[in-house]
Amino acid sequence: MSTLRFHVADYAVFGLTLIFSMAVGIYHAVVSKPSTTKEYLLASRKMMSIPVALSLLASFMSGITILGVPSEIYTFGIQYWLVVVSYIILFPTVALIFVPTLYELGLTSSYEYLERRFSFGIRIIGTTLFIFYTLFYMAIVTYGPSLALQSVTGLPIWVSILSIGVVCTFYTTIGGIRAVIWNDVFQAVVMLAGLVTVVIVGTSKVGGVSRVMSVLRDNNRTDISFSFDPRERTTFWVMFIGGAFAILPLWSVNQTAVQRFLSAKSLKDAQRSVWLALPLSFVAVSLCSICGAVIFAYYAGCDPKSRKAITSSDQVLPYFVMDVIGHLHGLPGVFLACLFSGTLSTLSSGLNSLAAVFLEDFIKPFVNHRNFNISEIKLTQLSKFIAALLGLITVGLSFSAGSLGTILQSFYQISGVAGGPVVAVYSMGMFTKFANKKGAYIGLASGLTFGLFVAIGAKIHKPPLSIPKVSIDQCSEANLTLTVANKTKRIYDGLDIYKISPFWYSFYCFFITFIVGLLVSFLWKDNEQHVDPRLLFKWKRLLPAKFTGMNDVQDEQDEKIVLHDQDSGKQQSVNATEDKRKHDSMVLVNSSPVEEMSTNL
Repeated sequence: MSTLRFHVADYAVFGLTLIFSMAVGIYHAVVSKPSTTKEYLLASRKMMSIPVALSLLASFMSGITILGVPSEIYTFGIQYWLVVVSYIILFPTVALIFVPTLYELGLTSSYEYLERRFSFGIRIIGTTLFIFYTLFYMAIVTYGPSLALQSVTGLPIWVSILSIGVVCTFYTTIGGIRAVIWNDVFQAVVMLAGLVTVVIVGTSKVGGVSRVMSVLRDNNRTDISFSFDPRERTTFWVMFIGGAFAILPLWSVNQTAVQRFLSAKSLKDAQRSVWLALPLSFVAVSLCSICGAVIFAYYAGCDPKSRKAITSSDQVLPYFVMDVIGHLHGLPGVFLACLFSGTLSTLSSGLNSLAAVFLEDFIKPFVNHRNFNISEIKLTQLSKFIAALLGLITVGLSFSAGSLGTILQSFYQISGVAGGPVVAVYSMGMFTKFANKKGAYIGLASGLTFGLFVAIGAKIHKPPLSIPKVSIDQCSEANLTLTVANKTKRIYDGLDIYKISPFWYSFYCFFITFIVGLLVSFLWKDNEQHVDPRLLFKWKRLLPAKFTGMNDVQDEQDEKIVLHDQDSGKQQSVNATEDKRKHDSMVLVNSSPVEEMSTNL
């Protein structure tokens, strides 16, 4: 293991990042004083598109991206970078389909849609899967930087995890969504600055861009496969199609993303934030990929893992930073601030979103069912308590995240199994009128069963990986020794289906859920089901306004809609053109009584 250490200047830069994050939380707790759940969870729906876009980038550009992508590129080659091609599917789908459909319903929890469209039971399943996914996702992104810090400083992992958990839980709990979003803005800038620094200094050390590309070509790191075999880990089609479906759950219906869309002051601002996030995400993933390429070019003849300088490929970026630019006091601190900013932003976003779904999907329905009278101030205080409690749970789970494997692969496996089926149910509800709750239940069960079967099987029977060779021929250490293992070919004892690339998990889980759900809905029709048109995606949105016809739009605006007040449990019929700000605590419901829907599982 490496014995490299940080300079006091590096700790100073890192410490200032933590102090600033806490200061932002304190500022919004004192100045904004969120006293209602709408202020605490949605910033009163007044956020502009630019901070929302940067918040989305920071929330999903976690330690998984900053550590995992360079590790992936270093180990397997540049194939993973092709995931940026999937953005031409991902971001238009989110901006044009999911954002307008969910935003105009005036929701607080994304999973309220599932109750309006299907049943309260489907809503609870969706919420439960989100909670499961987010807790483990946050545990992985907390563990990753902690492992990195240990690898380059020797600081125990438990100290890092506790530091991250305490700071993040503190400013998230007291400041609410405003503190989270504005901290995300700061942390996104820090992350991009840190990556740019590593790329510029690293490329200079290697000998320029042409030298990097030459080394990659000579070591078969630029080969791209166009095979359709789903067992190949990274091909063009895996990253283009599989990558789009793998990331879709995170950006489309995930509460973390939807809560940011809903905090925007208008639908146009919400959509604009997604379009702005497209180039930002492209730049971020490209920078991480370039980091991996530069690191491989630098260590092409002296692999640090083979000579036991590091124990995991996820440590290769922080090791490179300390090994190559560690003497430039302060710059490693910038990288460390970059790495921990990614973790803080993801963790804070997750905690705030979890507090929202616990309040909206569990506590408020229970309170309304029991006819309890709880003030907004008490509900806001309860939200803060939930956020703090979940922060402690995340810290506990982080200590077990090391057993999940490489952080990038773990993310895609969890996202695919827990997220793919849920997005499929939303798609059934938005794109078809005949989809019903029976189809949703059985479709979800089918997709989850398949995903768990493959993921657990692959964990028990690890599929063989085709990893390009690395070398230590150019290492200068006099006492370097390498134990070469016998290259006997292992007979794989698992099912062939376990070899499916983890980047395909979400794709298969999505379509199994979608097809089975629609088939069941078609065979067991619900003739009593009434679907409010606002719960369906309007295809005319994809056409220019001059082709949609103003008469249809005017008829839609004059239509009466039924809103459900989640705070009082009452319903109210209003005109669709009324100012939505007058009904912030109201959500759209079907024509059937909400009490009946909430008990009809």
